[in-house]
Amino acid sequence: ARGAGLSTLRPDELRELGLLHRRAAADLAAARTFHGGSKVVAYLNDLALRSHNAVYRAPRRDLVRAVRRLGRSVPRAVRQSRGALAAAIGLFLTGTLLGALVTALDESAARLVLGSGFVEQIRNGRYLGRDMFAVLPASVMSAGLFTNNMTVALTTFALGVTGVVPAWILFLNGLMLGSVFTLCGRYDLLHRFVPFVVPHGVIEISAILLAGAAAFSTFDGWLAPGDRTRVDGLRDGTRRGLVLCAGAFPPLVVAGLVESFVSPLEGLAPALRILFGIALGVALWTWLLAGGRRETET
Repeated sequence: ARGAGLSTLRPDELRELGLLHRRAAADLAAARTFHGGSKVVAYLNDLALRSHNAVYRAPRRDLVRAVRRLGRSVPRAVRQSRGALAAAIGLFLTGTLLGALVTALDESAARLVLGSGFVEQIRNGRYLGRDMFAVLPASVMSAGLFTNNMTVALTTFALGVTGVVPAWILFLNGLMLGSVFTLCGRYDLLHRFVPFVVPHGVIEISAILLAGAAAFSTFDGWLAPGDRTRVDGLRDGTRRGLVLCAGAFPPLVVAGLVESFVSPLEGLAPALRILFGIALGVALWTWLLAGGRRETET
């Protein structure tokens, strides 16, 4: 147990280890009572101490084990928060459809959502990604993009108890996306914009949706605590929300790297970049919806 760890022992050996430790402790007590100055006391004391450390020591902090535990916990939290996730997706899609519709009816509406400068940029045949990477190196942009995306995700989760703020953030992000797509379609930029945004956008949007679900989980715990107090409900909702928010971290890291090194590669076939983004999205949602099912869920 001391050399290779408790995980290497069989269940029957673990039971035997506990029994032997209790016997050693009992023998030590007897030896101290009846053989106070004996070498047996020193021997049993050492034996009981070593067996106590083996049985009761705190588990070793193992990064790989922690990552595996997170890899099981996040999908379970996603399935337990299906309603919150559905609400986040619904708000985002509503914003996307509305943004596309109002921009198609009146282009001036896009200026309210995206700003006049960005609209003029698209009208002149340029889109955001191309200009960004012409100015800054990909390594710098990767860190900046991740920081920005993580800020959005953390802000969404941190203000979850309000309910309204995360809903507005999700809706606004969808509104902007729908407006951009409509403008790019109007000015014949979709053939360049879609291959740029899909490689990183699928998992990036998925991460924002996870952060939104985390916020709604917090809000739901406070709003509908059931037979618990609101404080207890808020605590439970926040605990589940933290797991969901932690699940947004890995895809945001990957999205930042992809947006810097893959998305702007116009020399790479557009179809390959699009398929790459779709594959990342499928892998992410396969993990979120099907991962961690080996253990019993409550």
